[in-house]
Amino acid sequence: MRPTFIKELEDILGPARVRQDMAARQAAALDLEFLPEIVVFPQDSEQVARVVSLAGEEGIPLIPWGAGNQAFRGLLPLRGGIAINLTGLQRVLEFDQDNQTAYVEAGLSLAQLKETFAAGRLFLPLDPVEGETCTLGGCIASNASGPRKLGYGSTKDYLLGLEVVLPTGEIVRTGGKTVKNVQDYDNTRFLAGSWGTLGIITKAMVKLKPLPEKEATMVLGFTTLDEACEAAYTLRQEWGPVALELLDSQSLAALERTGCPLPGQGKERLLVAFAGFTEAVDWQVDQVLMGFKGKAQINIYTGTEAQAVWEARRKVFAAFSGEKGALLGQVSLPFTSTANFICEAGKFIFSQGLKAGMVAHFGNGHVHIFLEHPPAAYLEVREFLSVFEEQAMKEGGLFLVDNVWDLESIRKKVENRGAALLPLLKRIKEALDPKGILAPNSKVIAYALAPQR
Repeated sequence: MRPTFIKELEDILGPARVRQDMAARQAAALDLEFLPEIVVFPQDSEQVARVVSLAGEEGIPLIPWGAGNQAFRGLLPLRGGIAINLTGLQRVLEFDQDNQTAYVEAGLSLAQLKETFAAGRLFLPLDPVEGETCTLGGCIASNASGPRKLGYGSTKDYLLGLEVVLPTGEIVRTGGKTVKNVQDYDNTRFLAGSWGTLGIITKAMVKLKPLPEKEATMVLGFTTLDEACEAAYTLRQEWGPVALELLDSQSLAALERTGCPLPGQGKERLLVAFAGFTEAVDWQVDQVLMGFKGKAQINIYTGTEAQAVWEARRKVFAAFSGEKGALLGQVSLPFTSTANFICEAGKFIFSQGLKAGMVAHFGNGHVHIFLEHPPAAYLEVREFLSVFEEQAMKEGGLFLVDNVWDLESIRKKVENRGAALLPLLKRIKEALDPKGILAPNSKVIAYALAPQR
């Protein structure tokens, strides 16, 4: 960077919001050996645009950064460049309770939005596993979802419009306040899930839902995985939960070891959430009690006790990670194949004596596999991982390891959707970002451009 570049950034943002200290750089990094050179903290869209324009003139990479909770899923470590921290974009520009919409800045956390919307008896149904510290912009960039995806969908389902800073520094707006507002390409949903590679999200128009009159969480305990999987199928098909999670015995044991036990009983457990009108939720709970009487150990939680159940579930990865970290495998499957995969994977884990656990978003065919091996040991356990991969393919699904920097794994993820997709992604990226400055460390973009690097 030329000597006057820092001064120009300071002229835009103020000296206090242009940081080169180690603490700021480490906080915006995926790996402590790969740090950004500068971290900047803009306070509005115009400042973001000016920073992007300046970086574009110099050809300096820019990494959009929020809370950083989900970055490892879509980005690779990058040495140098500028991390642009968006948590200073904190305004609620409009909260329209009658139309059940809100226009807000992207740096607001889900916790802040929850508090704001609750005042109008409304909520934004996003619940990424990483929790309420996630920023709205981060959720949009990753199209985040969590346990309640079964009942509420993912982030894209709540977007009406976006304000985005393009790699050129131009500010564009997509969509609008009405539900039907697409006259050409659906640019709002196209930009969501793009991991900051096509533009920096600064504002969003979101649609909200009324807070449910009642919520209840049930924990059902079983002796075997087969029993738990069979019950999960019945629950999803018969009684319409908004969340349906399976935690196996090793995941439960990991939580116990770290002092965060999951409430409830049973070796293998299902977490089931119902939400809606009081009469409907009471009926659903009664049906489950009658349907599984004598077949499962059942506990019912509401209010803060229910929150504690889901907080414990969020801590499974941390429980396996310890100080050295853990490998996080992700399996995507057809719903009808989920039970068979879980049972076969469980048998393999037991037969090999692996320190590994499984948590399944059972309602939508998504399984997390946590291996108590640091990411650095990826190649050492690749043989074991290949068994999960083969089983997933046999069931019509896909297995990946989320938190390793492995381009081969990324290739499989992309080409699973069609080999022609990579050239298409490359052309889109080059058209919108000809200098390649925005999130060049995106996993998919890094693979697409790998021959040029």
